[in-house]
Amino acid sequence: MSSNPVQNNFQELIHQEWESTRTINAWRKWYTKMIPHLAPLTEILIAGANIKPGARVLDLASGSGEPALTIAKMLAPTGQIIATDFSSDMLAIAEENAQQAQINNIQFQTADVHELPFENQSFDVVTSRLGIMYFWDCQKALSEIKRVLKPNGTLSLIAWGAVEENGLARTLIAPFAKRKAPSPLPPNAPQPFRFAKPGSLSAELKQAAFNNIQEQTKIVPCPWPGPPEEFWHHLYEVVSPLQPFFDSFASNERQAAINEVISGFEEFFDGQVTDPTTCIVAATAMR
Repeated sequence: MSSNPVQNNFQELIHQEWESTRTINAWRKWYTKMIPHLAPLTEILIAGANIKPGARVLDLASGSGEPALTIAKMLAPTGQIIATDFSSDMLAIAEENAQQAQINNIQFQTADVHELPFENQSFDVVTSRLGIMYFWDCQKALSEIKRVLKPNGTLSLIAWGAVEENGLARTLIAPFAKRKAPSPLPPNAPQPFRFAKPGSLSAELKQAAFNNIQEQTKIVPCPWPGPPEEFWHHLYEVVSPLQPFFDSFASNERQAAINEVISGFEEFFDGQVTDPTTCIVAATAMR
């Protein structure tokens, strides 16, 4: 751990949230349906990465395997990708998924983005889909990413955008928030909407001395292949940082809020797919 007690607290919080047995089991349970659900984000991430044939790619916060497995299939047969996560249990799921899909040009390594176990200038591209928000010391993590990128190597990132523009997040959170406001978070706390403000992610990249920084806010599909009630259960189980807030209500209030969430998602259900759309921040930069 660092000597900064605030950063240490953030680090402990993230490990508690993402290494719990409940969270690990949820990511295994919902993996198959999460692929199409987040595929639009993966497409934008890959487009920004500008991956060339034969490239060596590092994916950070790979979780149960995506987007690393999609990138591996795109890179085959000559390119390679290393999927990383600080949770060895998450990576075990990713490895199972790779074996089941018969993907061979991928390696798995437990790694903390703040202390990457790789040589200097060893990757052409670094990617992270919805991971950057949880880096508890963002500048230290970006310094490590820059260190392992080759000269002119590319970093491609996706983060959640503003709740107000995010149909998914707004429908999920508003029924709870109108009953009780979430507790305010310290500045720079690792949380899902950390970089929702336009320009905030670019500012971090600029501070870390990256070049050719580009940032865009996009409204994109997020098609869940199932009904609204299932979509709620999925979101509750996989979005670990929000669980304490959802669980902080009396049982009758909590159930009323859940019913409103499900009713809200019903507006976006076509009989097969629930798609309220979502708002993301996509950023790219070069070493």
